[in-house]
Amino acid sequence: MRRAEVWAGALLGIVTFAFYMIGSNRSFGYDAAASFANFIATPSLWDAFAVRSVIPTIPVTQVATNDHVLLSLVSHLIYSATGSRSEVVYRLLPALAAGATVGVATAALGRRFGLLAGICAGLYIATDPLFVDNGRDLRGYSLATLGSVIATLILNGRWTRGRLAVYAVIMGLAIAAQLFAGVVVLCHIAWIATRRSRGQLLELAPPWIAALLIGVAANASIQIVEVTQHGLPAPMFYPTFPSDLVLFLLGAPVLLPIGLWLSSAGLGLWLQRRQPWFWATFAVLAAVVLVLWLVIQPAFLYPRFFMFLVPAFAYLMAAAIARWWVLAPVVALGAAAAVVSQASGYTEDPLALPQAAAAVARIHTAGGRACVIHSDEQILSAYTTDFTVITRPEQLSECDAVVVVSWGVDLALRDEAARELPRITTLQAYYPTVVLER
Repeated sequence: MRRAEVWAGALLGIVTFAFYMIGSNRSFGYDAAASFANFIATPSLWDAFAVRSVIPTIPVTQVATNDHVLLSLVSHLIYSATGSRSEVVYRLLPALAAGATVGVATAALGRRFGLLAGICAGLYIATDPLFVDNGRDLRGYSLATLGSVIATLILNGRWTRGRLAVYAVIMGLAIAAQLFAGVVVLCHIAWIATRRSRGQLLELAPPWIAALLIGVAANASIQIVEVTQHGLPAPMFYPTFPSDLVLFLLGAPVLLPIGLWLSSAGLGLWLQRRQPWFWATFAVLAAVVLVLWLVIQPAFLYPRFFMFLVPAFAYLMAAAIARWWVLAPVVALGAAAAVVSQASGYTEDPLALPQAAAAVARIHTAGGRACVIHSDEQILSAYTTDFTVITRPEQLSECDAVVVVSWGVDLALRDEAARELPRITTLQAYYPTVVLER
């Protein structure tokens, strides 16, 4: 790899990491707070594997699928060693992985398609709203994406026993970081199968099996709990999922980047139309999406589960730019539009959890009893546990205040609380907290 591509990748990766850390002291979002309270800031390291219920009123089945095991495990080690509850500390690893993904992809695509194409592809990855949102919070998506990129590059190089062992470990850790990364292994199998070499398939079978075993073992407790204890909610059909997946991978909810990036990626796709490996991997992805969408129909199915595809779209854009250099400013303009659209609210608290914890402390200091409606305790516990959980209207008489921090509570009970405790204080955030007092 030429020095220019390496330097460009390193610089863009470092800049990405630096910008992702801006506002890293904002409160945890819903999923991140639930992960922190249930799998990280706990007495036992085994909690990172979702083996038990940490919060008495929250069954493990309710939160198990929110566990990104690799990130929870590393974060728990940090918590055990330091006792830190700082949001900045726990956002370092995801942001580092996101920056490394941008850097590695920029360098690799720059080598394959030219420096200009590599830089523009890296700009797309770094500014794509889906990648930004999930790469700068306490979630495992950026770790899974980085592992998928590195493993793909290893597989595309010269194979030795040592390199294939590294491939198995990295790909296995990617699956441990986020279970859907297992789809990448299926894509790799399809890719190699297009070479029609039985010897290569047999040579790669052990690392593929090892990677899947590592990933499945890390997630085993989660899947066992969900299947045997029926933790998954009832199936729900998501009618627009396939189109939403493509649109969110290419800039949604911002309109201008969608148009610019979709056109560029579409031209790159056209250039790959004669490549057997492309259609084989596309068939695997289409099959996975269709099975999830039409057969399994999980209640929780989000485009972010497929964030590992962002570098794949970057590949298509880089290929298009290598063929038509005029597309470089088109991709760069999409990146600029994405940056501008995300600037407002970039450092805003997603939830007012620190403020809610301060309100709970104030009420407790004044000799009152602060209550939360069942379900909110799984996220507020990331900041305080000095409250009482209520599930029925008759329990409101025991409360001097009710703190409502999310949308996931019993709405009828929330409305009854608002009637019985009419004095309202709003704590500002993207989704504000409401403190109801007598």
